[in-house]
Amino acid sequence: MRQSTTSRIQFGADTEHAVDVRLRPARVCFETDPHGPLAATRRGYLEQVVDQLKANGRAPRVCLYALSIRGQRPNASLEAAATFAGHQNWQAGSGLIFTDHHGIEGPSSRPGWRAVREQVRAGFADGVVVVTATVVSTHVEEYQQEIDWFGHHWGFIGLVIPEIRKDQR
Repeated sequence: MRQSTTSRIQFGADTEHAVDVRLRPARVCFETDPHGPLAATRRGYLEQVVDQLKANGRAPRVCLYALSIRGQRPNASLEAAATFAGHQNWQAGSGLIFTDHHGIEGPSSRPGWRAVREQVRAGFADGVVVVTATVVSTHVEEYQQEIDWFGHHWGFIGLVIPEIRKDQR
């Protein structure tokens, strides 16, 4: 959590709290990070899948996914995802690299993201690695839906840069 003395509320806090902050702006208030519970859920799915695969003697197979800007191939993001996967001892094959153009709203509207989901659904991949959660979605509700979808299909989302850094806990 972070401390704030401003009257601005982030992430849609409840109405009663918003009114209280507006009427008492000097009061110190705490704003929660909506990604905290999502981070725990995402890590839980990741750990379950990875532990199960390792118990069966198999390394996780992952897709690498990134968003391109102005039509440029996102080499740095894909390399970061590949390096992260390698450090985790996960397999990332060249046929499991997907990209979409930045700006396409919602992961379900992106052909590359749909292809990642299809790889997981078909059992060709166990998860996906992206650089940050915002690559999946900038909207908390959509991000939650994607985490749940992967968990339901016995898959996971791996992040190079986690939602919450260890020094923020």
